[in-house]
Amino acid sequence: MKKRYTIPYRETDHGDFDAEWPPHKKVSGWWYITGYLTDQEHPKRLYSFQYTLLRARIYRVTATVLQLAFTDFKTGQHFFKQRFSFQERKFFADENSIKFPPLTHLQRYAEDISLTAKTDEFSLNLKLDYGKGAFWHGDDGVLVMGEPDDPVQRTVYYSYTNMPTAGEVVLHNSAGEKIALKVTGKSWLDRQWGPYRLTEPATHWEWFSLRFFDDEEVMLFAFPQHPYYDGTYIDKAGNRQLVRNYQYTPKELIEVDGFVFSKGWDLVLPGIKEECYQIRPIMDGQMNLAYFELLAEIINPRNERVGFCFVELLPGVRNPAKSIGFKNLFKRV
Repeated sequence: MKKRYTIPYRETDHGDFDAEWPPHKKVSGWWYITGYLTDQEHPKRLYSFQYTLLRARIYRVTATVLQLAFTDFKTGQHFFKQRFSFQERKFFADENSIKFPPLTHLQRYAEDISLTAKTDEFSLNLKLDYGKGAFWHGDDGVLVMGEPDDPVQRTVYYSYTNMPTAGEVVLHNSAGEKIALKVTGKSWLDRQWGPYRLTEPATHWEWFSLRFFDDEEVMLFAFPQHPYYDGTYIDKAGNRQLVRNYQYTPKELIEVDGFVFSKGWDLVLPGIKEECYQIRPIMDGQMNLAYFELLAEIINPRNERVGFCFVELLPGVRNPAKSIGFKNLFKRV
């Protein structure tokens, strides 16, 4: 008897965080980790990384896409790798292990999650502590993907928003030398899945994950083309509060690879912390084939840096009439 590696999709009657970790039948979904790191010997040197394992279900066909990124903010170097396969069964050895050989292995344990990755430019060997644990977003985990009147445009969504992270990064320079760094930092893991139509610009979003230095977090999932806004505030004690009456205003619009994206934002969070913030990019973002991503600093009204924010922007938000280029998900880079 073959071992089951997928589970049924359940929306309002979904299970708990552990039960919903495996891949789901007949829907798209992903495991998405972003984090910032500093070198223990040079604590002012900042890095960021991204791991995405996407199961994209398009026209009844499911493809597994791996995306890896690493950025060195001192040198301005950004590395991005992508692989895909239509033979997904081999990636899910059991309910706790996700492999994309020979590049990555994501493994769940009782106390933490390990992430290993190896590319020609960089390698990661990281332990991600569960921190405050996981939290549901939306209404008991159900997030409307921009179109409230369409019952298909839904996902189930939870995050580990505060994961103390430690381990080793190995950088490979142009001379062929390997530089090993002991690093510490914070990560954020998203687990999200559902039947929504991935290729429709109407489902595209601008996503902000605010990671305050005082161990509080805010997730903002915005669909300004409708408009529709959702979000979650997690305080230091681990209390969850829905956030839906926020406003953000782009400071400018930029064009990247023929697509327009917003860049730099004034944010108002009524009743949340200091309420008014600037989200200020640390360096130019990166077009990772089908979406734009960057790391920003969170600036309070006293012009103090009070946290970091990862921002993910999909092209359909500001370019609804253009082809969104999801064929790029099936490129090897």
